[in-house]
Amino acid sequence: MPISEIYYYSDGLKIAGYIAKPEDWEEGDPLRPGILFLPGYSGNAKNDLSHLMERLAAEGWFCFGMDYRGFGASEGERGRHRPLEQAQDAYDALTYMQTMAGIDPDRIGLLGTSFGGANAIWVAAHDERVKCVVTTVAVTHGERWLKSIRRPWEWLAFKDMVDADARSRVQTGKGSKIPIAEIVIRDPHSNSVRKGESFGIELDLQSAEAACRYRPEWVVGRISPRPVLFIYSELDALVPPQEQISCYEKCGEPKRLVKLPKATHYDCYEFVNPEMSAVVRQEAIAWFRKYL
Repeated sequence: MPISEIYYYSDGLKIAGYIAKPEDWEEGDPLRPGILFLPGYSGNAKNDLSHLMERLAAEGWFCFGMDYRGFGASEGERGRHRPLEQAQDAYDALTYMQTMAGIDPDRIGLLGTSFGGANAIWVAAHDERVKCVVTTVAVTHGERWLKSIRRPWEWLAFKDMVDADARSRVQTGKGSKIPIAEIVIRDPHSNSVRKGESFGIELDLQSAEAACRYRPEWVVGRISPRPVLFIYSELDALVPPQEQISCYEKCGEPKRLVKLPKATHYDCYEFVNPEMSAVVRQEAIAWFRKYL
């Protein structure tokens, strides 16, 4: 299904959105469910999720994704990654979807991948317009995640740097920036897959502090009785499986946990592993058909 580019506004910023419509839908047809797709830490839905959006649109859903503020084609300050601001972008995306022709405003689901999984859980916990959730290789506790991808002494040094920057920032009004690759330490496989894509930029150290304080696992229990599907990769070294397993244990029913055997982080994406991504797709399709 072709993806069209649109724009909507969040906090007055022009946010780039992408819509894949069901090919068989025509104006005047009965309303259909919509699915909001939330991208990972790189903040770009077109890069991360266009394949999956097209696939699910072919199954009959309206599929909508966006670039978070400050990323991709969206307006907003570059070098700034704030989960709560991204959540606001998602709330406003839900509102925009409710205005779109063809979408049933009472039947909207969420699909989030990697850090977008964190946002999907957070948003669903705080917005009952979300009727159904799917997460893949999701971050669910920011500090635990950033600690897990470092050796112990590296974590201590990183935490000291973030804390020192916070003290300096409140005293002087100025903070430091570092390459995003020094915040999110990618394993060799992840590095080879993305080849530096989106990781040549710098983020302020407050972005790392904000990620550490973002813990959707603490609120996941508020989503029930709306259903949540967790999909994780067994050999994920970028977002270790404990992130998803721990959150799943704290989630209410109905819920489902799916393991992708011998898969790494990016194996759930079609542009890396079509066979494994087909498993993700079929699990998501079955979940949305059942609950959305």
